Amino acid sequence: MWESAPKRKVKIDEQLFERICQGEADAFRELYEITYRPLYAFLLSHTQNSEDAQDLLQDTYIQIYKNSHLYQKQGNPMAWIMKIAKNLFLMKCRKDRESMVNYEDVENELGFADISDADNRMILEAMFQILSEEDRDLIILHNVGGMKHREIAKLLNMPLGTVIARYNRGIRKLQKEFGEKL
Repeated sequence: MWESAPKRKVKIDEQLFERICQGEADAFRELYEITYRPLYAFLLSHTQNSEDAQDLLQDTYIQIYKNSHLYQKQGNPMAWIMKIAKNLFLMKCRKDRESMVNYEDVENELGFADISDADNRMILEAMFQILSEEDRDLIILHNVGGMKHREIAKLLNMPLGTVIARYNRGIRKLQKEFGEKL
């Protein structure tokens, strides 16, 4: 029923940031291609709105381009990128105090009406209603973003066991809601 995206390792060569500083368009394109899916999934899980997620995604890449010289080798470039994205999301929330989620509008904003498989549509709708934000983020990063649990754990600075337990708890909540295996 729920088909996850193919798992692929998000491996970023830290030298990309130096190459971006030097104006290499290929380096920036490479970074974008490597990070686009998990970053979009991360932002979508926070905004719950595809247009806002796309806007923040664009803003994130602009900030990366402008500030690539500030990147310090730390072994986890994706965490730096996600931090930029989350900070932009928080700034947007501060600017727009009316950013409270209206779950009736989520269906239209995410295009649930276009999802032909009724089971997948029900799962997506239920996710935003019954899961905590943290559990929803883990499930979206894993199933939509294609990230492995180990990558999510490293990205969110959480123990792998915690990520797996919360992911499984979220899936169980969805299974309980629908009474079937995902």
